[in-house]
Amino acid sequence: MGAGASVEGDAPKPKFIYLPVVGRGEQIRLLAAEHGIDYETVLPAGFGGEYNWAEQAPHGTLPVLETTEGFSLGDSAAIVDYILEKTPDGPLTPKDTKSKFLAKDAWNFCNDYYSFFLSPMHDVIMNHAEPHWRQGRNTDPRANPEHEKHADFVSELSTLHKQRMGRLQKKLAAAGTAFCAGDECTYADLFIYTCVTTVLNCKGFTAFRESCGEEGPFAGCPMVLELAAKVGEREKVAAAAGIFDQAPV
Repeated sequence: MGAGASVEGDAPKPKFIYLPVVGRGEQIRLLAAEHGIDYETVLPAGFGGEYNWAEQAPHGTLPVLETTEGFSLGDSAAIVDYILEKTPDGPLTPKDTKSKFLAKDAWNFCNDYYSFFLSPMHDVIMNHAEPHWRQGRNTDPRANPEHEKHADFVSELSTLHKQRMGRLQKKLAAAGTAFCAGDECTYADLFIYTCVTTVLNCKGFTAFRESCGEEGPFAGCPMVLELAAKVGEREKVAAAAGIFDQAPV
């Protein structure tokens, strides 16, 4: 899978192991497509494949990239950096010092948003409140809909979402540029796109969207929505947009 092979003939391809959801993995799939990295998709056990991620993954978590150099990466940031290192001339690789560090800054911001809003919301949506169900990450017991403080937990997550997106809106407004690191789209904008579009389109977030009223979950954040929309217009990104309607998270 992956658009535009970067290897020829029968040369080995890297293997990308991930679930059939958006999560942290979709930004990697999109970056690979944009940069012409071809790879083999491997599904884990329980999702159509045989890969035992609890035992085989470097950190016991997904995504994982098994490189052709003989080592595996089990962290999303490391996988992104690997692709950027391999494709320095790729369209979403920052080309100067300023854009390089602004992109890294924005990507880390999104990773924080993912860890403390999207990921706990996944627990709520998928009805998982058991400790360490994601292999080593603590789970808040309030994610259980039967917990007496479940409503408070979801309210806290909603407040965090609004605060974080408000911060991003403020950052984009101060920069005054088309994208988070300047006038050119970078890999960090892909992460913003996948985070925003997950909340807007994934079925699992329907109740959350409805709780935000007519103004929606990104009220007061027009530049965040505009940036995500611009990224979504890219040909390879648009071609993969169906996953947001198909996956729960």
